[in-house]
Amino acid sequence: MRWEIETTRQRYMSGGIAVGAVFPPVRPGLRWRWRCWVTGRSRPSEGSLHTEALARRAVEAAFANFLKNAGLVPTGSEAE
Repeated sequence: MRWEIETTRQRYMSGGIAVGAVFPPVRPGLRWRWRCWVTGRSRPSEGSLHTEALARRAVEAAFANFLKNAGLVPTGSEAE
């Protein structure tokens, strides 16, 4: 898995598939927003946290939870 930095968001990638993203605050004092699209449910997991690091960890944890529940494991370099 890896993070791709874009102008308005940072996408969490599994191979060539975007599984989630974090979005910076639109103005000072607001929180980082996060969303994980690949959850095994019909709706994404999402929220907002105080820091970029916490938002990234939330996306990573949500996707890891999906992989665990689906009985899947990352392979090769994607496992790092």
